[in-house]
Amino acid sequence: SIRHQLDLIEAQQCQNASSYTQCSLNPFCGCLQLATNSSLSICASLHLTCSSLAACANNNQMCYQPNYVRVKHEKCHKSPLCYPLDLASQIICPSIRTTTTPSISEDGICASATWNQNGITVAGGNGQGSELNQLDYPLGLFRNEDDAIYVADSFNHRIVKWLPRMSTGQIVAGGKYEGNSNEQLNDPSSVVIDKNGTMFICDRNNKRVQQWFQNANSGQTLISNISCWGLAMDSEGSLYISSDDNRVTKWPSDQVVAGGQGTGNGLNQLSKPNGLFVDRNQSLFIADSENHRIMKWPMNAKEGIVIAGGNGFGNASNQLKRPLAVTVDQMGTMYIVEYDGDRVTRWFQGAQSGFIVIGEGGRGNGANQLNDPTDVTLDPQGNLYVADYANSRIQRFNIDKSSCMK
Repeated sequence: SIRHQLDLIEAQQCQNASSYTQCSLNPFCGCLQLATNSSLSICASLHLTCSSLAACANNNQMCYQPNYVRVKHEKCHKSPLCYPLDLASQIICPSIRTTTTPSISEDGICASATWNQNGITVAGGNGQGSELNQLDYPLGLFRNEDDAIYVADSFNHRIVKWLPRMSTGQIVAGGKYEGNSNEQLNDPSSVVIDKNGTMFICDRNNKRVQQWFQNANSGQTLISNISCWGLAMDSEGSLYISSDDNRVTKWPSDQVVAGGQGTGNGLNQLSKPNGLFVDRNQSLFIADSENHRIMKWPMNAKEGIVIAGGNGFGNASNQLKRPLAVTVDQMGTMYIVEYDGDRVTRWFQGAQSGFIVIGEGGRGNGANQLNDPTDVTLDPQGNLYVADYANSRIQRFNIDKSSCMK
């Protein structure tokens, strides 16, 4: 029954409240009336676009997806819509009446945290170009412990370091036109930095991974003949590389740790893997772009687990639109950049659907918009940094933890 489903997810029920009444410490939650019972409403996240909610099937009588319920949401549609129950739990919508503190991880990000929809430009944003206050289609970014941002500035064939509150960057690798000498790069797509300050760069069009020591004037080839895209590094200093041959390899062991079974959507396959993230357990998260899904490969696993998307290309809350990057907070919540969706979506651990946290303004160059985003990372406070590729800028979206009740 519906009541049993609500009990299973510990959903809060609204009592004698009209539609959209605030019902939670999370300001983005409100009451939604169930289509099956006019006297029953749930407290649910309203932080979903109307296009992500599917109309009910069979003359508005049912939802085919598991753990979806029919709700009345007349701001979106006059007919009932199918709503994902994952987004009606008290983890996301804690009760106003609760006396307990929502679960907060070491980074202070709780489930009900929100992000300012207007981003702050922290690198570039002055049009496409090669000046030190400009970027030209930035693909990848890396933030170090000093809050410096390193940008893979692809069309400028360089890595640029931007310090906090600076209006210009500093070239730390490449920048001497495109080429294949050790002083040059050609369309770099990703950069990571180890504890010693050594950079590892996916030098994409040169089909190599370059190692660039701190303050060096040139790099050296670490791995050759690899059509790399994304890089990640674990706590032990091992490097993970996604490549166009639909695999992820680990260096220095040169071990295939994900994919390598041809192009496809099987659990042991990938299709154009892009951005990578490695957690503290050395589980690997992969933006499997052409399969429109995020895969998690536990250490030494022979196949992965679909943990977001995998339901085709689309706007529904259980779909992704060509994800290019993923980062994960300390609660296991994912933040996914969708290149063709011009947005960042948030997926809780174990959820069957996600919701937009950045990019509700659609494609564009406004402060609340993105245009072909390609990478995302978090700082220790939980602020989100996004490589806004076609706008040639890096945007920071500040977190609001006021609902976390520290």
